[in-house]
Amino acid sequence: MRIFFRFVILLLLVAAPSTYAQDHIALEIKLKESPVELLQELQASITLPISATSLATFERIASEQGYRADELKHKLQLLTRLYLSAYVKEQDKYRKTEALLSLLEIIGATAYDESYLQMLKGRYIARSQHDYPLALSHYDQALSLIESGQDIQAQLLKQLIHYHLGSLHRILHQDKLALIHLKLYRDTSYQLRSDYLIAHSESALGNFYNKRDQLSLALQHYSEALRLSNRQKKPFLKANLQLQLARIYRDLEAWEQAIQYAHDADKGFKALNMDRLRSHCMTVIAMVHANKNNWNQAIDYYLNAQQLDYKAQNMMAQALNYHNLGEAYFNNGNTQTSFEFLFKSNDIFLARKSNHYLVFNDLLIAQVAIADKKWRLAKKHSALALHNAEKLNLKDEQIEALQYQSLAYRNLKQSDKAFATLDKLIALNLSTPEIRETPTDYTSSVLAEQKLKLEVHRLQGESSELSSQLAHSRQVSIAAVILVCLISLIGMKLWRRKSVLAAGLLEAKNQNVIEPVSGLPGYKGFIEELESPDKDTPHAIALVSLTGQLNADLSQGSQCNNKMNNIQLQALAHSLSGKVYLIRPGLFLLSLRETISGGELLKKCRIAIDKDYGDTAIHIGILPLPLLIDPDIRLSGEVHFGAVQMTLAAALSLGQEADHYVSIKALNFAPAAIFATPLYLHLEKGIMRGLLKVDTSGDKKKIIWPRWKSHEHLDLTELTQ
Repeated sequence: MRIFFRFVILLLLVAAPSTYAQDHIALEIKLKESPVELLQELQASITLPISATSLATFERIASEQGYRADELKHKLQLLTRLYLSAYVKEQDKYRKTEALLSLLEIIGATAYDESYLQMLKGRYIARSQHDYPLALSHYDQALSLIESGQDIQAQLLKQLIHYHLGSLHRILHQDKLALIHLKLYRDTSYQLRSDYLIAHSESALGNFYNKRDQLSLALQHYSEALRLSNRQKKPFLKANLQLQLARIYRDLEAWEQAIQYAHDADKGFKALNMDRLRSHCMTVIAMVHANKNNWNQAIDYYLNAQQLDYKAQNMMAQALNYHNLGEAYFNNGNTQTSFEFLFKSNDIFLARKSNHYLVFNDLLIAQVAIADKKWRLAKKHSALALHNAEKLNLKDEQIEALQYQSLAYRNLKQSDKAFATLDKLIALNLSTPEIRETPTDYTSSVLAEQKLKLEVHRLQGESSELSSQLAHSRQVSIAAVILVCLISLIGMKLWRRKSVLAAGLLEAKNQNVIEPVSGLPGYKGFIEELESPDKDTPHAIALVSLTGQLNADLSQGSQCNNKMNNIQLQALAHSLSGKVYLIRPGLFLLSLRETISGGELLKKCRIAIDKDYGDTAIHIGILPLPLLIDPDIRLSGEVHFGAVQMTLAAALSLGQEADHYVSIKALNFAPAAIFATPLYLHLEKGIMRGLLKVDTSGDKKKIIWPRWKSHEHLDLTELTQ
């Protein structure tokens, strides 16, 4: 038994370092893949700000927050890194970084702590001040302090320092040093045996070779990165690789592939809410259009990128986009707008002391100025470009600046200075060694081979993903087939029952709008038509009374009366454009689809009825629609019916010696309250106040309006004139 326990303890001791290493590697991957999520977790796990004037004070604060001092210090180191991440948007991030750097300087106790601090200082200077030479000195110091460390934390820190050093040297056009550090970054990634970190380092090398126009080498590293990333399910890594591939296909002039990869990357970054990198995708697409001389399309995408950079508050990216827009407008023949963007770019580069970017921006300003024959402006910016190019030892840019300067002096008639500039240009050309091209890396066959490898790895990744999806789909399909069979059996039964119920419902709906005694469309049919959202609103509604036949169902029996009403309804329907409803014997409701006056309607109804039992006086109440001008006020069908009833009652009051109609129409300024409940009361008040216009075929003074009981003694005749 003792031997067994010793064996278990030995296994735990062996496994512990491995688990410890994997935890640190997983944290490093999360910082690269999901920086915003990690930032939120860290901010939620510790209480900030932390003020400590000594290590002892910090240890007490760590204990109060439930951590050991080294655990809390590690969280603060990670938090500082995240504040300096290009992908994290945090209010006052640089001020918070300064406070954390001061705290880490106080609580640092080991060479690792000091190395981490110097790395963070270098990162802070590069990100906030863009003083890259000063940042390099801090990184070099950080690397010297940690060079001999072999534990997992030291290896991860060395790997990070080499990556940042490679990026800084590349920005400063120190390509040899950049390549050395990027290769060391890859070597340490292989030592850590993490596919994610190896893929990241291979992608960084691919990016370096792409910048140097060594496209076959770039494709080789991207191919390896893609192969390794296929084993991962990391959306940021995938989108970032797609962006890099878009850039290299752009440089290879494979325009369709470049645009496709850029759009795929944009989708990935959009899902991750990374506007900063979406801007890079827009820039790649813009450059593709620029290379094809489609300058208008290029400008559109540059402006899209600019909006994303503005939203992300990325000033350097905005400056680079201003530069690109200046170039695009220049090539599009709009030098004035070109100058506006280039000067905006210059202001930001000057404020950030970005001399390496100023060189190229001043050169472009000089070029545009020469094209616009602004010789003094060309002289000024070619001199500025020359000064910075000499400081940065950029020979090609010095030559270009001298060419612009010479041309400006000649057109300004400053011959002595023009000759001096030419002498300097000749001397510089003579001192520049001839660059021999290396044919081994850039042959079309090598490029084709690398492109094929890249495509193979991409397809392998898709195949692996599809295989996994297929296996899952099979399981789901089997379950789905069983479920579908059960649902089908239940569905068939329900369908049969639904068919029976639907037929019954349709029959019930049809019967619902029929007047039960006569079997003709009645009041409910009218209400349904008026309130249906799917049908056109009628131009007017009218209530037609065949006054002498209102009691015909009693005097001649329902069978005879129903037959007569059916004939009359058909006669009215054929004579008018609209629908006809029977409300009760001798009373029809018209839903009119034509604009018609009261007199015309009365005449048409008389002609129609004269042929079919027309021995009666006709009285009509008419409402032009809509009742109110405001379309947002909807009145119910019952209100419409009640209002037209009132007009018919008014028409009946004119007597049966002749046919009569009465109509009312609300004026534009009439409020909705005139159609409120109780309806007759409010309509009566509306007539009294002159809010309703009354029209009739008879004498308005003889109209007797239906009265609300409390108003029965009022005289309305004068108000309706």
